[in-house]
Amino acid sequence: MVFIPPTHVRRQKAGKPPTQHETTVGMFVVFVIAVVIALGVFIVGPLTNNPPPLGVGLGVIGFALLFGVIAFFSWMKEQSDPDAADGNHQSSEQ
Repeated sequence: MVFIPPTHVRRQKAGKPPTQHETTVGMFVVFVIAVVIALGVFIVGPLTNNPPPLGVGLGVIGFALLFGVIAFFSWMKEQSDPDAADGNHQSSEQ
């Protein structure tokens, strides 16, 4: 099964670079997936008769830490950018 986005979504993002918020969310999603895989390696691995080598688990944890650090600094940059055009600005009118 292949997901094909609607034409209005394809035209909307064509040629535009990702925003800082989209980059932050993407890095955080990769971090969470890597942490889940690392937990699977360390929890489910010993329960099987043929667990993976320790280097595999440490490699996945290193991968998760790398993307966690990238996501953190991307989030910090997003928070310090006063001109972020992601539509989350609140007006002072009430």
